[in-house]
Amino acid sequence: MKQRLRMITIVLLVFTLKSTAQVIQPITLREAEDTFLNKNYQLLAQRYRIDADKALIQQARLWSNPSFSAVLGFGTTDRIQPFYGGNGGETQYTVDQLITLAGKRNKEVKLATLNAATTQAEFYELMRTLRLQLRSNYYQLYFLQETEKVLQDQLSNLQKIVDAYTEADKKGSVAHADLIRLRALLVGMTNDYSDLKQQELASQTGFQQLLGGTAQYAPEVDTDALASYQIASYSLPALIDTAMLNRPDLKIAQQQLQQAQMNYSLQKALAVPDLHVGATYDKNGSYAPNFVGLTMGIDLPFWNRNQGNIRSAGNQIKVQEQTLAQGNNVIATEVQQALRKISIMDKQYQALDFRSFNQEYNKLIDEVALNFRKGNISLLQFIDYYNSYSDNIKNTNKLLMDRITAYEELNFVTGTELFKAQ
Repeated sequence: MKQRLRMITIVLLVFTLKSTAQVIQPITLREAEDTFLNKNYQLLAQRYRIDADKALIQQARLWSNPSFSAVLGFGTTDRIQPFYGGNGGETQYTVDQLITLAGKRNKEVKLATLNAATTQAEFYELMRTLRLQLRSNYYQLYFLQETEKVLQDQLSNLQKIVDAYTEADKKGSVAHADLIRLRALLVGMTNDYSDLKQQELASQTGFQQLLGGTAQYAPEVDTDALASYQIASYSLPALIDTAMLNRPDLKIAQQQLQQAQMNYSLQKALAVPDLHVGATYDKNGSYAPNFVGLTMGIDLPFWNRNQGNIRSAGNQIKVQEQTLAQGNNVIATEVQQALRKISIMDKQYQALDFRSFNQEYNKLIDEVALNFRKGNISLLQFIDYYNSYSDNIKNTNKLLMDRITAYEELNFVTGTELFKAQ
């Protein structure tokens, strides 16, 4: 009973997967990247952050608003006369403007400009990271779907053989144990197919989220272009230099160091008191009626000379210097490891002619199925061939996927597109 329910579940799963495959939309890498750049929500949000920080540059250029104060006489303690401003009444008006000294405003503008530049570099860093995810998902989805096609054909052929054996078993012309073994093989392959489909669905979901949509996609890949990728023309020092020039995360570290240096300069400037300049009018409260005077004021830096902030800003420079040094080291090691990974993958790839090997293997498995139906090979041989074929397809496509992913990782760590299949 359990086995029957399992077989029904398998049939329904295969039927469902076939029906959903009809709505899959073909997509090239260029189309995927165009959609990604225009519709990815994280990139759109980061663009708004850039605009927000650019607005702060304009804000930093603005002068402080002047202040206005007034004193309206209420008479005396002997005689309360609210807001009395006539003869003998008192009114006083003062206007005050803050004038920053030591170049504070210019330093704040430069700091805001550096902050906006850092946000823009963070946009390119986000795009670099998401593009690696996009291409990795794209190629993973392609090779998983290629493996799926083969496993579907295998399942279809195996199902026909199981159906034929079921009829023969009813007539008593085959051993019932052979039918059980074939059904076990079918269940095992269906489980493999189900696991593969789960991986494909996860990759499809990640791909959809990067494109900001819900359509089902089928990547279209020029495998000949991928096969032409070669690393021999690039040296390690040249790749490291390329990464140092193009990595957005290194630019972020450089700009953060500049920000720390500018902030240190600003904190030293903040130790210089600002000047208050204004004018005052006093109707009757001064030594002469209708008094007009110039007001000036400045804080006296007796206790607070911004010492703590200056010391903190100086230490932040040292922090950013070490962060930048660490960034240089990380880039060099990442490029080195990416190059080694490609070297390993290319050796495995070049050790075997995958195209001719797969063609021969596909032809062999067709002949195996035909000879098994004719009774020319044993059941054990058939099962062994079928399992080997399934493993070969999965391993081959995984190696091809890992190889192209290694090249994409080199693109990622150098911050450039050294390799790209159109």
